Amino acid sequence: MLAPNLNLPIPMEPRALKQMARTLLDQAPVAGLPIVVAGDWIAAPLWDGWGGTLARQGMDREAFGRVVAGYGNEVRLWVVGERPWEQCVGGLAGRVARRLAPDAEEARPAHDPWRAVLSRVGVSADDEMATLVSRIGELHLLYDISAPEGRAAGAPAADPVFAIVWAGGRPRDPEVPCGEGRAESSAGALAEALGRFLLKDPAYPPR
Repeated sequence: MLAPNLNLPIPMEPRALKQMARTLLDQAPVAGLPIVVAGDWIAAPLWDGWGGTLARQGMDREAFGRVVAGYGNEVRLWVVGERPWEQCVGGLAGRVARRLAPDAEEARPAHDPWRAVLSRVGVSADDEMATLVSRIGELHLLYDISAPEGRAAGAPAADPVFAIVWAGGRPRDPEVPCGEGRAESSAGALAEALGRFLLKDPAYPPR
């Protein structure tokens, strides 16, 4: 059941913002990818148009930012031209509606052990990409993300993003514990990978 009376009109495509994000990905891909998929740059103008409606339904700006961050890989695909704007923002509107549904919290798999263990390092499964990447760096861990490429414009958004987190050097030592995650967003996959790494290595981080 979707949230009642939710009317989120599709805004005009913010082409200037899209071009700025694309330039960042092209010129500084390592630093730019976490910024682009974190999504705060696109959440701000969307909130300007949707914020009043969402606030009346009980969603504040911070919660909306988390939803956008969880949708980060789809935003990236729009930036690089693999998703039309209408499909990208329409899918985001649907995700927001599902988050506002009365049974959304019940449907969410909140009791997975890897979710609970993330609190050990001060993050959560709902954190934005930039927060996760920053914390992983502080923990001196390494990570890699493989997003599905070449997906047709009409294909389902369920193709998983794969992430892996490990300690040690690069390339990854197969003898060193690692955690793997799969989700529809880069942030979701990375959070799961970090959580599963922490489950495999309960002594990490060292005291």
